[in-house]
Amino acid sequence: MDKLKDHYEQLVKQYREVFVSVLNAMQGEINGLKHEEIKNYLDVEVEKHIQFQRNLVVERRKNFNCGMCGACCRLAISEFSPTQLLEKASRGDKFAKEYISTFSPYDKDEDAEKEFPLYVQLLKESGEKVYYYHCKKVTEDNKCSDYENRPSICRDYPDNPIQMLHPTCSFIGWHESIQKIVLTIRAMSEIREHFRKEFEKGNI
Repeated sequence: MDKLKDHYEQLVKQYREVFVSVLNAMQGEINGLKHEEIKNYLDVEVEKHIQFQRNLVVERRKNFNCGMCGACCRLAISEFSPTQLLEKASRGDKFAKEYISTFSPYDKDEDAEKEFPLYVQLLKESGEKVYYYHCKKVTEDNKCSDYENRPSICRDYPDNPIQMLHPTCSFIGWHESIQKIVLTIRAMSEIREHFRKEFEKGNI
């Protein structure tokens, strides 16, 4: 638990540092603009910077490949319960449809914990309520028995640069290499929204 707590504390500390740095940079840019130029800066120029950072995240992912540890097949995590996923799917949610057609829920959390005890314990310590699923098509040697027809949810994994990965996942190096980039994207997005509101109010 202490290890997980330390990780989040370091992450919060780093985000604060990134936030202040980005805020100072954007404030400096705005201070040098005429009033009528500010909206274009926020809507166009900042978006270019954000997109550039996003492209870096995608490009760096290409340097990593699946190590076939089987973790993402045997222990898929969702913030939504099976019932919630079914409801979302019935309303046309494509991701929910793909998710429930790929993964089956564990009968009990204890069953998931037997597969990956350390990982499940870390998730429990995070305090977030999650639901555990598994794919029935994974073989004993961690290969997909229907590989050529695997859905995009599997082909693109991991596509979320901030999700917690299992310690055996070979994409952890990718996560570590893009952490500051992801924090920068978040900071730029949040600060841009703040400046947009201030611009609409006539405060800048």
